[in-house]
Amino acid sequence: MRADKGDDGVELDAMGRVAKVSVAHYDEYRQRYVNPAKASAPIRSGEELPATADAAVGKRQEDSFDEARRQGEWIKVQRENLRLQEQTGQLIRADRQREAAKMVGSEIQVIVNRLPNKADDLASAFSRDGVHGLRLKLRDVAAEMLTLIADKLNEIAIAAPDEDDLIEEE
Repeated sequence: MRADKGDDGVELDAMGRVAKVSVAHYDEYRQRYVNPAKASAPIRSGEELPATADAAVGKRQEDSFDEARRQGEWIKVQRENLRLQEQTGQLIRADRQREAAKMVGSEIQVIVNRLPNKADDLASAFSRDGVHGLRLKLRDVAAEMLTLIADKLNEIAIAAPDEDDLIEEE
């Protein structure tokens, strides 16, 4: 018997080749993993197998063909639910969300980086009216920048499509 796999019903010779196969183990594996609709010979039920085969193989239901088919159907249902949620606007696409965040961030950064161009206006407001004059001028500059940002975001929103293309299955 192979030591690495445990008691799986296969005996190897000295060269590592298969020497003997347990029919009971073979039937158990066949019952568990073969699609019954595609089997050329009838698959025996578990009651007909010797008790030693069930004990040796250790009947794991999560590995059965029926369980795999059930999980496959559940995955299809989940995909359809996600597709429906996306179509009804309940989901957003993460890839498009990242693109939009990068674009908006770069546009805001361009506008904020213009602040050093206002240094002369701020300095003259400070020299003329002191700290109070500087505060008033900074408030005006901030309002101007916020207006520019809002206008730019509005341009982006108008140019954006109302709906994204659906992601099709591969």
